[in-house]
Amino acid sequence: MYTIDTSSFFHFFQTLWSLATGAMRLDPAAFKAMDTPGTGLLAATILFLAGVSEALGQSVVLLANRVKPGRFVLSLLLNGILFIVSAFIWGATIWGIATLVYHTHEPFTGVMKSVALSYAPLLFSFLTLLPYMGTFINRLLSVWSFLAVLVALEATMSLNIWQALVCAIFGFVFLLVLKYTLGRPFIALEHWIRRTTAGVSSTVEVKDLVEKITEQIAENPKGGKS
Repeated sequence: MYTIDTSSFFHFFQTLWSLATGAMRLDPAAFKAMDTPGTGLLAATILFLAGVSEALGQSVVLLANRVKPGRFVLSLLLNGILFIVSAFIWGATIWGIATLVYHTHEPFTGVMKSVALSYAPLLFSFLTLLPYMGTFINRLLSVWSFLAVLVALEATMSLNIWQALVCAIFGFVFLLVLKYTLGRPFIALEHWIRRTTAGVSSTVEVKDLVEKITEQIAENPKGGKS
């Protein structure tokens, strides 16, 4: 049983952590609890923190480019905001598919908040910063979050596992199609905002940067001394 108490800063984050850990355990009750009034800010906070965590996991790119502390913080905040936007679009697509195909009648807000909670495993995205393990951790967290989405849809929309899978996959595919067709101007705008905020290009893959540094160390094991 999950008690929603946001009466104080402490209780807010206590409730947030309780719901987040419930989502990580794939507990249907945690997602059903998101249908309670007053959980909208909790959902947005989870998405925002997941976005910040992801940015921290990729922060080696910014740090390697010696980004100023102020711009570094702005980059983290920006990623948190963009995370909320992308999750909203995916949630809206899932809700639309479920409504049109399976004739569900769940309110959009309830579904959206449950989908937001399914991003809870991504709160640990900062761990992708770890050398060699980063790619594996990233994939593990992505699969974990996707499974949480399926549980969320089953719990809040009364879908079976296959229906939830269809909604989640087609929702993701639609998001990709939208991103690389009508969304191209928005992608360009997003890249410009990121570049302007950080002051450098942040499109370099972390694994590529780590490999480059590793190669340099291997070529100069003694700091370039003969």
